[in-house]
Amino acid sequence: MSLVRLAPALLLGAFLVVNPSTAQAQSNDNPDNPECLGDSCGRPQEEGGGCGCGCGGSVWVNYTDDGDTLAYTDDADGDGRADDRDNCPFASNRDQTDSDGDGVGNVCDNCSGLSNFQQRDADGDGVGDDCDPDQDNDGVANAADNCPLIPNRDQSNLDSDALGDVCDPDDDNDGVPDGADNCPRLANPDQVMPADGSQCRVDADGDNISDNGDNCPGIANPDQSDKDNDGLGDACDADIDDDSILNEADNCRDVANRDQADDDRDGLGDACDSLYCLVVDPTQKDKCLDPKSPFTVSAGGTMRLEKSGDTLRPPLFANRNGAAMEYRWTVTRRPDGSNAVVENPQGAVTLSRNWQYTYVDGSVPNFVPDTEGTYELTVEARLAFADRVFPDSRVATSTLVLTVGKGDDEGSNCSSVPAGFSATALGAALLGVLMRRRRREQ
Repeated sequence: MSLVRLAPALLLGAFLVVNPSTAQAQSNDNPDNPECLGDSCGRPQEEGGGCGCGCGGSVWVNYTDDGDTLAYTDDADGDGRADDRDNCPFASNRDQTDSDGDGVGNVCDNCSGLSNFQQRDADGDGVGDDCDPDQDNDGVANAADNCPLIPNRDQSNLDSDALGDVCDPDDDNDGVPDGADNCPRLANPDQVMPADGSQCRVDADGDNISDNGDNCPGIANPDQSDKDNDGLGDACDADIDDDSILNEADNCRDVANRDQADDDRDGLGDACDSLYCLVVDPTQKDKCLDPKSPFTVSAGGTMRLEKSGDTLRPPLFANRNGAAMEYRWTVTRRPDGSNAVVENPQGAVTLSRNWQYTYVDGSVPNFVPDTEGTYELTVEARLAFADRVFPDSRVATSTLVLTVGKGDDEGSNCSSVPAGFSATALGAALLGVLMRRRRREQ
């Protein structure tokens, strides 16, 4: 019994699945079985292909002696020969004529009178190298061509050896290969630069890379690093990662990130940032909020108001999102003569957006400075429920330095996110629970 062999899945026609009843109908007892054709069985039969089967697509093949296995196989050129047994699978040749016996049919053989199974054709002219009188198509016959496979009509040959310059690894024949030779067209086996260096490699930036092959000929870069593979070395490429954002403004110079996303606001783009730590105040990046650290809060770092009498809603950030907590604001430093206090200084919150908490409607802290100068507002926050990872870290404090009036130093002007929805009912209920719980603990 012969084995079933299916050609690669290049079907241009249909694929047939034969059920058991149909297969039985195609058995040897059926005189119309195309494999057996009466009592003569054992040789795979091919039906279809050519114009009789719609000019291409697939061929129906029976492979087993009993005729029970049927399948379609590929026939890309539609000549009735399955592709895996067609000596020209993409050129119709039902007769399969192969005059030179190289396994490639005459209709697709680039040297039909000379055996050349590899079908090499260096100049791509359709005539195989083995029978092409000018393999590189440069107008010089192979026998007279000093580089028969590389076009060189001028036949330039500096050292007058058997190889033309375009295929000679040592043009000046000084024993130093051209790629390593500091004067590839002037013999200097000792590699001492001659007085006349016109035939020598110029290296203006002194990085030991000749200018003709240096991707930054005016800036020393011996490593020739070119991260975006644009042919311009990183040392002189104004856009190293080729994301259309110039290096000076790019928050990920070496990694393409056209959107410049920077979720933790640390100035390093998400695409190249290995540590997530939310920066609340750009002037104090080291005081960022790390979600993997124990419970920590931030009062915003530093801020400025134009004049006394302006109202400030002090922001509250934490390194936990959606954590129920109590808070209390106090004025821990004020200018001489000031009596300003925080209105609605304490309460409870649970809703946050991007690590910033939303105060409950009707219980929003406000601070109105009554004189110019520097104030410090300190917030103390306490988690309502112990943290699962750091159960002993439930209390955290942070101080906001507020400058009121004009001064030489510039605050960060960090602004709190306005509440985009009402949380009165939820906040009031949570506040009641927290206050009752605190009374029980006291």
